[in-house]
Amino acid sequence: MSKTQRIETTMEVVRTLVGLLIAYAVALIILFAISDDPVYIVRQFILGPFSSPRRIGSVINLAIPFTICGLSMCFMYAVNRFNLVPEGIFMLSACMVTFVAVKVGNALPAPVMLPLLFLIAILTGVAMAFIPAIMERKFNANVVVVSLMLNSIIGFFATWVMRYHMKDNTIAYIASLETPESAQMPRIFGAFRIQSGVIIAVVCIIAVAVLFYKTSFGWKMRLVGENPQFAEAVGLSAVGISFAAQLMGGGVAGIAGATEMLGNYTRFQWTATTQHGFDGLLVAVLAKKNPALVPIGALFLAYIRIGADVVNTSGDIPKEFITVIQGIIILLIAAESFMSGTKNKLIFKAAEKEEAEKKQKQQANTAA
Repeated sequence: MSKTQRIETTMEVVRTLVGLLIAYAVALIILFAISDDPVYIVRQFILGPFSSPRRIGSVINLAIPFTICGLSMCFMYAVNRFNLVPEGIFMLSACMVTFVAVKVGNALPAPVMLPLLFLIAILTGVAMAFIPAIMERKFNANVVVVSLMLNSIIGFFATWVMRYHMKDNTIAYIASLETPESAQMPRIFGAFRIQSGVIIAVVCIIAVAVLFYKTSFGWKMRLVGENPQFAEAVGLSAVGISFAAQLMGGGVAGIAGATEMLGNYTRFQWTATTQHGFDGLLVAVLAKKNPALVPIGALFLAYIRIGADVVNTSGDIPKEFITVIQGIIILLIAAESFMSGTKNKLIFKAAEKEEAEKKQKQQANTAA
């Protein structure tokens, strides 16, 4: 790696950290400004998520879907196709695995049932991601608009399936029949009550990181995203690679929905999309589409979300204030000019130093 590449990589990390610190500082200022007891509220916001094993477990449990959805959006982000259908896939895959689990019942043991359900979730994700991708490829449709509209359709469809094909009429609220024990993933780590989906999240991180940085397809995918004209010039099919990347991202989003459903719930009861897909986009932006950094962004987002819940329940702060913080994070991280002057100065100084060293070597060789 050249000096310029090292500087650019380091500055991206620094830029992200500075953006997060600024957003966090703004959060503290807002809490001081609107709270009647600011010292207590700020302490709760900072330390509340770590105040008990249950809350620590809640941070990790919330970070699990953020992580897997973030990995899903890394595929879309890598090829510059902002196919936002993972938001709908998350809900629909959870609905589909619940539907199958309810219909199959206890006929299959857990070692057979769980892999079957995850396969169904992956196929659901791939099928849904295919629609915006093929609309863009065949009809030049805007993939963002198509995927957003598709999310609305998916939300209504999943609700219809729950209400008319697996609703439990013996309970007072609207929800599906209870899934069999063979379709429920256990909690682990005792008092922390972390869902075993954390293992699936770790496997997904490793698999996606290896795919991105250790395989030829990962290199092609990143090249297509950074310079599609050059990719076409060297014989790569930019359209085909971006299409395949979107389908892979859809499959990963399906895993996210199934993991959340089977790890945290015994009934499907969502009547609207959960926003986890959009949270995954935020995590992918924080990670700069690097799968290895996705869990860091996911944990940070989960931490401030649980902190917002704590101050909402223990104080006088509406949890919606976290939306302001997320907006600041997006603005700072997505803005290419943020700290670009510092990066350019470092690159220029490194180039000057490298040029001076070359001249010195030339002079030494001439003198010899």
